[in-house]
Amino acid sequence: MVGQPSYLGVATGDWVAALKSSDALERRLAAHALAEIGPAAREAVPALIVALRDPESFVRVWAAAALARVQPENADAIPALVAATRDGLSFVRSLAAWHLGRLGPRHPGIESVVPELRELLNDKERARGDPGGAGEPRGQGRTTGGAEVSRAHG
Repeated sequence: MVGQPSYLGVATGDWVAALKSSDALERRLAAHALAEIGPAAREAVPALIVALRDPESFVRVWAAAALARVQPENADAIPALVAATRDGLSFVRSLAAWHLGRLGPRHPGIESVVPELRELLNDKERARGDPGGAGEPRGQGRTTGGAEVSRAHG
C-alpha cells in the first residue's frame, strides 16, 4: 500500500494490532514502531491509550512515549511517563525519565512536570559505574535518567 505510514516495512495498522499481542516484547516493539512513525500514526491513538494500562510497566512506558510522539497534545502521555518514574523496577524508572528527556523542553505539557522530574535527582539509587553507587548497568539507572531530564529542561 503506497503512501500508508509504516516502520520497517510494516504498516501502521499492523503495528496497532501488535499492541494486542500476548507477547510483551512484541507490544513494546509495536509502541516503539508507532512512535517512530509519529503523527502519521494518528489511527493508533485509541490503542496507545489502552496500552497505557498494559500489565507490563515497561510496555506502559513505551506506549506513553509513543502517544507523546504520535499525538503530542494528548493529555495522558506526560502523566503516564511521570507515574512510571515511581515504578518499582529501576529500569522502568530510568526508561520513563529518558523518554521524558527525549521529548524535550518544548513538548506540550512538559513544563508542568519539571518540578517532579527534578525530584529524581534526589534518588539515592545509582547506576553501576557512578561514584559510590551500585545498581543497573551504566545508563540504565534512575539517577542517570533524571540527570538527563534535568539537563534537557534547564
